[in-house]
Amino acid sequence: MAIAAMTRRRPESRRRLPLALAVFAMAAQAQQGEGAAPSGGSIRPRIAISQGWTDNLRLSETNRDAALITTVSPGISIVRNTGALRGSLDYSLNGIAYLKTNYGSQLQNSLTANGQAEIIPRTFFVEAQASIGQQNASAFGLQAAPTLGSQGSVAALDNPNRRETGTLTVSPLLHGQLGGLASMDLRGNFSITEVRGSSLGDSRGRGGSLRIAQLNAGVLGWYLLASTQQVSSVGAASNRNSSAVAGLNYRPNLDWVFSANGGQERNDYLSGGGSAQSGFTGGVTAEWTPTPRTRVNGNWQSHNYGNSYGLSFEHRMRNSVWRVSDSRSVMLGNTGATGGVRTNYDLFFQLYASLEPDPVKRDALVRADLQALGLSPDAPAATGFLSTGPSQLRTQMLSFTLQGVRSNVTATVSRSITSRLGDNLNQGDLANNASIEQRSYALTGSYQLTPVTGLSLTASRQESVGDASRRAQLTSLICSLNSRLGSRLSLLLGARHSRFVGVTPYSENAAYATLTQQF
Repeated sequence: MAIAAMTRRRPESRRRLPLALAVFAMAAQAQQGEGAAPSGGSIRPRIAISQGWTDNLRLSETNRDAALITTVSPGISIVRNTGALRGSLDYSLNGIAYLKTNYGSQLQNSLTANGQAEIIPRTFFVEAQASIGQQNASAFGLQAAPTLGSQGSVAALDNPNRRETGTLTVSPLLHGQLGGLASMDLRGNFSITEVRGSSLGDSRGRGGSLRIAQLNAGVLGWYLLASTQQVSSVGAASNRNSSAVAGLNYRPNLDWVFSANGGQERNDYLSGGGSAQSGFTGGVTAEWTPTPRTRVNGNWQSHNYGNSYGLSFEHRMRNSVWRVSDSRSVMLGNTGATGGVRTNYDLFFQLYASLEPDPVKRDALVRADLQALGLSPDAPAATGFLSTGPSQLRTQMLSFTLQGVRSNVTATVSRSITSRLGDNLNQGDLANNASIEQRSYALTGSYQLTPVTGLSLTASRQESVGDASRRAQLTSLICSLNSRLGSRLSLLLGARHSRFVGVTPYSENAAYATLTQQF
């Protein structure tokens, strides 16, 4: 049945071909690099088999359908830390079959990939990021908690509001010098987002930037930056933004860094893709790093369509980690409720942008921290939704982790407000709501029973609020036991209770077991 469904979607498969080719090309290149320098990384194939039971497959109070769910998930994890090609790739193909019901089988893809290729030493680079995951089409539609596994999560329940969404970003960079006085970085930005089974959320982006900065800058340095970016969405007008600014960097000591810029900007955000408006843009940035464990970063930028800003604070103590962030920015195309954030990995990858600009190093930092926190990279961090056109996004987040000898406690609270920008014609939820507020709360406690066995309990709630009192709320309680049966064999036992309040309220209970073998 899955093969027949894929055959019927042949035009859609052709649309997704560039993303698939890019992913396989990255994997092949990583394997070649791995063979050249075994000590620089690793290739770890795996297969996971999961058996689950749910008392409400169709997520309905009036048509509850108990079913057994079998999932087979072959996957591969590739890491390359040194050499001309660096990066990481984690991919799983989830085949899901159902028993005791007439619901058809399905295939799901799960991918996170970040890579950097040094084509010409110290001169020409290509950076790429790709992801495939599950996304809610509407913030107010049916929502469901995923089944957590040892390598991520699988959305196995019958949810017509769910869409598989893939993104690919490629950024070539040409680096050089101008007469030994300044450095030059010429960068291109090309992106594609595709939603399986729907044109809502599909977008294409292209643009570039040129940065010229003073070489061997001391306490005071200067830079010039010119950039342009255009994003086109299916069924919506394209939007473009161009700017040219000059700036100064001031570093009085190792702890403080200040920056200020000013220039001209031109965009069509307020006119729905019509005539563009020009105006002054300027801003300031400051970063304070008093110790290796403490970092404070803030920025503010003036725009004719509304000011943007960002503030983040992180402090690592001996047995705890504290993070606070608040930001406002403009998003183009399919952004969801949190700027493309769907999973814990997406959320932390965005939060660590100011801590580690290099995407390859940031990927390793994010995965290490998630493992230390006991959080699955693929577990959903926000409900999100599909949209088109420009929107203004404000995101706030507070998280802390308390670490004991054998136990960890992690709490995360986040809030995002997505608003229509100007007279743009948005599709999806933003067509009928001027702004959508989403809140997410999660509390996870874990305890290490033995050196190879751990127990965890997660309570979470996700809320969406729109105009005209439109609301949706998903509350979940998940308990799991994870144990290593051998050096490369692990077992996960889990149970879940979910309750949804919205257009079609329901409750659901489930139990599942996952066996994962790494090779």
